[in-house]
Amino acid sequence: MKYLSPLNPMYTMGRFNQTTSSLAIALCSLLTIGVFSPPGFANPNASVSSLRQGLPGRRISGGSRSPETACLRTPDQPVIALMPKSNLGLTLSARPTFWFSMPDVSADRAVEFGLYDAEGEMLYQKTFSPGAAGITDFSLPEDAPALATGQDYRWYLSVVCDRASRSEDLVVTGWVRRIEADSTLQAQLATASPEEQVALYESQALWYDALTTLAKLQQTNPTSALRQQWTALFESIDLPQITETPFSPSLAPYLAALPEPTSDPGPSL
Repeated sequence: MKYLSPLNPMYTMGRFNQTTSSLAIALCSLLTIGVFSPPGFANPNASVSSLRQGLPGRRISGGSRSPETACLRTPDQPVIALMPKSNLGLTLSARPTFWFSMPDVSADRAVEFGLYDAEGEMLYQKTFSPGAAGITDFSLPEDAPALATGQDYRWYLSVVCDRASRSEDLVVTGWVRRIEADSTLQAQLATASPEEQVALYESQALWYDALTTLAKLQQTNPTSALRQQWTALFESIDLPQITETPFSPSLAPYLAALPEPTSDPGPSL
């Protein structure tokens, strides 16, 4: 499947405007140029140009324009993808963990995650129950394809507000690239404590690994030092609101049958 259709959330990053010209303007605005700005992520040895230039993506969703869908229990809350301003993060993991700040979504709605390769082919898709508001995560499971090293993958997370009109989705989208650790880094990680691993990941601009390790520490053994590191991380990528957001459980599979759309089936996923 190619993400060439203007209805595809992976291409449009959700609904911006109703007209084609407005959509084009909005897409151009997503081509941001950013770098990893936390101290550990301002890596002078990161020579990969796409880390410096950024890729098309959307860290913060728009809002639903149909109040009657009752998508959110509290209005005007966006979905926020916890990722750098470049929209691209590196990882050593074949099945990394993705992190999001979720609004208070109505219990009868659904959350959808999808993973594409760089050519736009759908590799994995999963539907979840909304869960509680707060910082949540999703790890690619064993039945998902393992990420190949050196390849870019595009993902999206969408709150499905109206199955009959997917333009109402609240969508965030970004990129992940798996790289290999050299022998020196492998040896360092093997003997490092979790706190030391965070610093090692940061030194190599390994966003997904650093964030996941730091988040797990925050959840299991919070300290004032970790709190300062957590705050500095998100302030440096211009997401300071995340520092006061509580954690919520990981996304859980949606067990109920989804209703069939009656019109406007929306994007082909």
